[in-house]
Amino acid sequence: MVNILKQIFLEIIKQPWGQFMGNSKRTLFLIFILITLPLSGCTSSEGEGYVMQGETLVESQNPCQEPSESMTQSMTAVLVNGEERLFRLSVPSSDAGTKLAVIIAFHGGGDAEEDFAQQNQFDQLGELEKFIMVYAITEDDRTLAEGDWFLNTAATSRDDNDFSESIVDELAKAYCVDEDRLYAIGYSLGSMYTYEIACQLNERFAAVASFAGTMPISPETCDMTGDMAVLHIHGKLDYIIDYDEDWDWKDGEMEGVGTMSNVPGMIDYWAGKLNCQNDNTHSHLFNGDEVEHIVHSDCTGGARVEHYGMEAQEHTWPNEVDGTATYRLIWNFLSEFTN
Repeated sequence: MVNILKQIFLEIIKQPWGQFMGNSKRTLFLIFILITLPLSGCTSSEGEGYVMQGETLVESQNPCQEPSESMTQSMTAVLVNGEERLFRLSVPSSDAGTKLAVIIAFHGGGDAEEDFAQQNQFDQLGELEKFIMVYAITEDDRTLAEGDWFLNTAATSRDDNDFSESIVDELAKAYCVDEDRLYAIGYSLGSMYTYEIACQLNERFAAVASFAGTMPISPETCDMTGDMAVLHIHGKLDYIIDYDEDWDWKDGEMEGVGTMSNVPGMIDYWAGKLNCQNDNTHSHLFNGDEVEHIVHSDCTGGARVEHYGMEAQEHTWPNEVDGTATYRLIWNFLSEFTN
């Protein structure tokens, strides 16, 4: 229910005031739902007052000289700026000396206690391809205005950036982590946050891939001290994060976020940022629906910017993209790049 409320909240604040009267019935309907949903009697399955808890990782003297044992969805804690932060951890079995890539997944707004999309498939693929899956969890005291992940972090808060780096640092003490193969993925608000990693942590992370997000038109800072490959998938019927139009993150508590980019504009931003020399756009039908595939290549450091625009897709994570399972498409892209 929290996720629904946040999506409705975003939908309302995205509307310019000048359109309010012209779209008043729809706006009043959204406000009515926003007010009445909390009264519907929905309760958490964990019970009121439930607090998630995690275990700390056991440090190894020589992580790369020890095999790793398979572990799935273990609730794990790490200390970040004096506060305990949580993530779910899935680790593949591996022989001593096997370097493990790391993917950190960032959930959508209000989804902290929910499974990440295709979570089991990501875990199974991690076992096969030998990469660690981390499912980051937001702090439980974030407000609707703040959102689950801090955006435009140079103007708001670096807490989530520190969280991301702390996760990698702690994993490297316990497992044979390949620090040249660090990746981030995200959905919705989590997708937006992956672009903070792309802007702020590109000296450590090699690539990001996400669905149904965007980023500020004018981020406070986006300095490329490392290479960064970008894959973005988006439904053209998305009613939460508009595909074609810019929109303002209006709430006063988060004025630092600013105007959010339309999706084609964001793809062009990264193509320019990474000095991509070639581009190719191809549209075709898959299962009767148009899929637009854009590839910007010959970018700085061998990076690539790639985009799938899905004509009939809304805000829901797709099971497949252009005939390939979404989790597999994402891994195929990420695994091409190292830092």
